[in-house]
Amino acid sequence: MSDYVTVERADNQAMAELIRQRLEQSGIPCVVESGQTAALSGAGASYAIAVPADRADEARELLGE
Repeated sequence: MSDYVTVERADNQAMAELIRQRLEQSGIPCVVESGQTAALSGAGASYAIAVPADRADEARELLGE
């Protein structure tokens, strides 16, 4: 399994789910890290969306559109 990296952050679960759906619809696997996990890693948002490191550039490009 590839290492996962954070490509986006969301302030609430609804936005995190929308981002997750967009990535998965494009064939990019992702995980949503919520609440304490994101806070412990120093994130300013409540949810961190992570994808395999080798797909990070593709995911960032998709989300930047």
